[in-house]
This record gives sequence, structure tokens and C-alpha cells, in this order.
Amino acid sequence: MRASLLLVLLLLSGPVLRAQGRVRTIETDSGRVVLHHFTTGQVSTREWTDKDGRFGRSLAYKRDGTVIVDHHTRRIAGHASVHFEYHPNGAVSRSEFSDAPDAGIQWYRSTTTFDDQGNRTGFSEQGHDDLHVIPHPGTTFTAPVEPFGPTEEPVREPEVAICQKLFVNEVFVVNSTRETAVIRCTPKHPSPALPAGEHLLTGGDTLRLGSYTIGERFIGPEEQLELRVMEAMYLNQMPREAVMRTHQADRSKEHRTYTLEITGWTLTAKDHVEAQGTTEGAKPDRPVRRWWKPWTW
Repeated sequence: MRASLLLVLLLLSGPVLRAQGRVRTIETDSGRVVLHHFTTGQVSTREWTDKDGRFGRSLAYKRDGTVIVDHHTRRIAGHASVHFEYHPNGAVSRSEFSDAPDAGIQWYRSTTTFDDQGNRTGFSEQGHDDLHVIPHPGTTFTAPVEPFGPTEEPVREPEVAICQKLFVNEVFVVNSTRETAVIRCTPKHPSPALPAGEHLLTGGDTLRLGSYTIGERFIGPEEQLELRVMEAMYLNQMPREAVMRTHQADRSKEHRTYTLEITGWTLTAKDHVEAQGTTEGAKPDRPVRRWWKPWTW
């Protein structure tokens, strides 16, 4: 009797499982990739995460390969994540994106819905950035209407000039190594929001350098500030400069963050030449802190 009931349950669940498509996880040289497929075999979503589990990217597709969702994700300096739900044919039915920094008042969430052919059917967003609050779904604004008689002229309000929106560019530095880094920041246009200064950043910590605005556009930090990053060391050690990579993420339509990640340290060709000319066994008179061979734009 139990065997008969189990067989019936398997037969009933078989079409449901096939209707959800299939999921496949692949380990690559760059990290992990999770693929969700349509029931007809095409890729529905692709979620990549690097080997360290820090940064990633999530995409969703129509059956013909057209990209309908594309978000960068991360698990450091706050978080940015994407959650997918699916139609029975494996197509994405709902995409929920969430983004928030490690500290501050900024946060953002959006929800997009699709039909089973990948066409967008709805969109809503919520959040808060440095400038204003994004209205929650369903919020509407209606201008009051002044009544006037048949012979009266309507009262005309004076024209109001539309102010330019300021796009916020925010810069973080993440030290993914165990060594302490010395960071010298020299903005081209110093301000209270982005001051010049020198910072010590221990291994595993995150530093917020500041933010800047350049009208209604985003501009990378390499055009706005000079940044030097080096390892804190003694004179009797070989000097090393930082190996870095840059990640960016849009928190809202008017707010973008740049995360500069220190991934390691390296010696320059000049350092190797100097090391060959050093007398073997020679030691400095005393250990002296030295800042040398910076990583810089």
C-alpha cells in the first residue's frame, strides 16, 4: 500500500518538477556560477560570485537571450543582492533588488515583475539617499485645483525654474589583505564631504573616503582625486605597492558607489634592481617606518 502511494506521489510531482526548469551550479576559475534554465533548455538566470564570495553579478534573460535584469552584487561594504522568482516554464516572474552601504542612511529596494515571455509588467522602488526619499509604491501627488466661475480667469502661478539634480558619487576603500595599508587621498577639489588626508587601514577593514557631485552625471574617482596606497613597513623590508581593483554599483538613479579593493601587494621592477645592489647581510642601523612605492592613478 505504501509503495502504491509513493508511486502516485512521484507521478504527480514529476510534471511539477519539470515545469520549474532545472538549476545547475558550475565552479570556474573566477568563482561560482548558478544557472537556472527554461524548461526548453535556454538559460533563464545567471548568478556569478567570485571565489572570495565578495562580489558578483546577477542577470536574467528572455528565451531569445535578451537581458532583462542586470545587477552587480556584493557582500562587503554593506550588501547588494538580487532574489529571483520563476514562472512554471522557468522564466523569471519577479526580481527583487536590495542595496545598502555598511554605514549611513542610504538604502534602496526595487521590485520588477515579468510575464512568462520576459516582458515587464510592473516596477516599484523604495529607498533613501543623501538628497531625498524615494516614494513607496502607490504614493501619488495631486495638485490642488482652484475653482473659478464661467467669467473668471484662472489664477496662474508664476513659473518655477527646475533645479538641476546633483548625482552623488561615493568612494570606499576595502583592505582584503592582512597587512596594514597607508592611504593618501588628495582630491582635486577638496570639500567637507571629500577632504584630503592620510589614513591607516588595517587588514579586513573598510574606509569611506567621502563623496562628491558633478552635476547630473557620474564620474569615476580617478578623475576627481589622486589616491596613493602602500604597505606600512620597515626600512629593512622590501617595499611593496598595492594591487587594486575597482567595483561600482548604482544604489539609485542618482547615487553611485565606487569600491576600491586592495587584493594584494607586489614589488616593482625598480625594487628588484635595488635589492640586487644591496650588500648581502647588511642591516640598517635601526628600524625606520617608510612609505614608498605607492599605488596611484
